[in-house]
Amino acid sequence: MLALLLLTVIAPYSHGFPTFQALIPNGGIIRDPCDGVTIWPGVGHQAVAGGGLVNPFGQDFLNNEKTWNLTLCVMDSDGDGVSNGEELGDPDCVWTPESNPTGLPTGHPGVCEPWSDTKCLKKRFHICQLPDLECDAINNPDVLEFAVRYPQTQVPAKETTYTCMNFALPADQDYHVIADRGVIDNEFVMHHMIIFACSNDVEPRDLVNPLNAPYECGMVGETRCRQLIAGWSVGIPGVCHNENAGYKIGISGYKYALLQIHWNNPLLKTDYMDSSGMILYYTPILRPYNLGSLIIGEYRFSIPPGEHRYVVESECTSACSSQIMNSPIYVVGGHNHMHYMGREMETSYEPMGGTEQVIMDDPLYSYDNPILHIFETPLKAQPGDVFKTKCSFTSLRKDVTTHSGEATAEEMCFAFLFYYPKESIATHQCFTMMGLPLCTVSHETKLTEGCQIQSFLTNTSYFDETFKEILRRCETFVCRKECKTYIEDLRSNPCFQGKVKGYVESMISPQMGVNKMALYHSCDTELALEAVEPCTCTTQTQEPCIEYTGTSVSHKMSFSLLLMAVFVIHFN
Repeated sequence: MLALLLLTVIAPYSHGFPTFQALIPNGGIIRDPCDGVTIWPGVGHQAVAGGGLVNPFGQDFLNNEKTWNLTLCVMDSDGDGVSNGEELGDPDCVWTPESNPTGLPTGHPGVCEPWSDTKCLKKRFHICQLPDLECDAINNPDVLEFAVRYPQTQVPAKETTYTCMNFALPADQDYHVIADRGVIDNEFVMHHMIIFACSNDVEPRDLVNPLNAPYECGMVGETRCRQLIAGWSVGIPGVCHNENAGYKIGISGYKYALLQIHWNNPLLKTDYMDSSGMILYYTPILRPYNLGSLIIGEYRFSIPPGEHRYVVESECTSACSSQIMNSPIYVVGGHNHMHYMGREMETSYEPMGGTEQVIMDDPLYSYDNPILHIFETPLKAQPGDVFKTKCSFTSLRKDVTTHSGEATAEEMCFAFLFYYPKESIATHQCFTMMGLPLCTVSHETKLTEGCQIQSFLTNTSYFDETFKEILRRCETFVCRKECKTYIEDLRSNPCFQGKVKGYVESMISPQMGVNKMALYHSCDTELALEAVEPCTCTTQTQEPCIEYTGTSVSHKMSFSLLLMAVFVIHFN
């Protein structure tokens, strides 16, 4: 009985032995999920080095008599939705101690990942320690510190909260901000922080919200505070800027800014408090250039469920870069940004008439461990050059479509680029919207794939007449000949073709309403079938062929129209 008692007490505190590494696939190269680099020798233990308490995988390993087999392989010891075999590089459960693993590790079988995911918060025994900011320049005697922190504030009991606080920057003279770092109070809720500087001429009376008072906000708290000058995200302690440039604050620079904090509280806890913030390092000794920030990527997209690899691409086109840039810029670094479904991302640059090159590559992207890419030699880019982003997502565990958006459960596909001189770019973003370049979509005169979108969408008389005719010709869920002919002619307009069609339809749908849009879509199936194989009825036709007579006949409805029918019936 004493021996059994001792075994019961001692077992959870088993010591880690190197020989155990040889008993599991890739046992010697499992990495710490916090940084994706540090080797975790004691794979079955809570301590990285081994020894002491075992983690969930270690307990299952002991319970399975320290044997790697199908039973242990198919288990999901850490409860993150991925089997032990998948995380250890043996997804087919075929490895034996005498063979080589079929793949490389994809995670840690004893640590629920990603650590800030809802399902992992209750299982955390390992807290990621942030690395220190490495920046020699902040040790110079001329460098000052400016701290901006929230007062102790209650975190709302909801999954996603964007909260902002306006504040004044040092403005007794001109300074350059040369570095920044985050100060984290409650690591259980912190998602990211950003400092947006307000336009140089902004005064407190121009802001909607008062200074030094937190308020809930969206992704942009104040419309006149849009320039990103500092940021913190999980895994990035801070930023040390290129020696040639800094963000200008003071008399002729930014005087006011807002600190935006994204809290993530998926457990809806009511007792969380937070007073996180950031420290800016600034100097009166100005550097040669002012820094600027440019955000590129796709603003609006959707990811269907069950996809092993779903790719979203965006391009800051030659036309767009020519429009927003007035002289060459020098890109000194940046980082890619997706959420938890993101698996791989790259940002590339293509000089006008030159060859495309990847400048920020994250082949194993981790939202919890973002990589800050610093270029040893600044990249020179000129008006007319192209920047591209390519994001790869996995939605195998999803059963519904995931949309782009602000929440952690939604997705993003953005790249942040830091450059100088700031004055060379007139705006802070170069996005695509549903695959279309936003610089032309939002422009009053420029064409996007043959369509001047803004003037088209604001032509109310055109749409009034169009839908008046659709109401006269079309019948819901039935494709009349006169309706089909009219819609076919309507879609010869470049504004109803290609990617522009999808964008235009998404813009007019809320204004026209469900009933009118159902009429507009009533011949979609027939038009799609004819586009693949036109139907021509003659007396010589051997196969059965339907000729449209103008009378109501039954036709196949697309699934989207069927859903719309249910919606109309339910709400009418």
